[in-house]
Amino acid sequence: MSIQEQYRKKAAELLSSGDVKLVIGYGAGTNPDRRRPLFIRSAEAASNLLIDADCDANLSGYLVNEGLLSDKKKVGIFLAPEGIRSVNILASESQLDPDQIVIFGFERDGRSIAALEGSNVRDYTDRIATLKSMPPDAEEQARIDMIENMSAEERFAFWQAEFSKCIKCYACRQVCPMCYCKRCIVDNNQPQWVHTSSHTLGNFEWNLVRAFHLSGRCVECGGCDRACPVNIPLRLINRKMAAEVLDAFDHFSGMSPDQETVLANFRKDDPETFIL
Repeated sequence: MSIQEQYRKKAAELLSSGDVKLVIGYGAGTNPDRRRPLFIRSAEAASNLLIDADCDANLSGYLVNEGLLSDKKKVGIFLAPEGIRSVNILASESQLDPDQIVIFGFERDGRSIAALEGSNVRDYTDRIATLKSMPPDAEEQARIDMIENMSAEERFAFWQAEFSKCIKCYACRQVCPMCYCKRCIVDNNQPQWVHTSSHTLGNFEWNLVRAFHLSGRCVECGGCDRACPVNIPLRLINRKMAAEVLDAFDHFSGMSPDQETVLANFRKDDPETFIL
């Protein structure tokens, strides 16, 4: 039985039995290579679910939609490892109860796809742990090395040029499961912390503030890169911040639902090299 048939059957069974009230998965998009979020509430509709290598969206952000989990009923959801890490972070930040989430786990390897055994986030702890030591792919590593080898002035000019393209559409914010604030800092105008218009200062403020807010929280799903209409390589910033946090604090985000957020806790043995 293919993973698609397996997960359609599982979704239908869970919905028929009432074990879940909803399954969030993937359906056909506007062209053959695109997939869109699909919200299934009946066993009959489970046949519309798709699962393949084009299912690259991190669906976990839908779990924090207002009221979705307030009735304590369970929700099923299709998640790759980065999506499972997102659920762990949302649980650790008290945004959801992980025991309300039934996971249809899968992972991509090129154009192939495989099921991950388990249904609760804790079933995937060992798999998530293996990601901690996995390097970026060759193409992304080449981009990282290019920027790392720049002087400080060259690097500033590089990001200044990239951020100058920003049109303040906030697609990166909307697609990110970690951006769940009911009111974002950029939506505040009394006082106004970040310039809302698309110009050099405002663009730098927005993109750098967001990068710091994601430090130790980003799961590197790449949603921001894919959503950005002007192709700013946001994932490079987030990966750099993740590498810094891993190096300084040995913190890899989303390891478990009990993991503390790195910038929201303090240990006496934390390095304090910035004081020197």
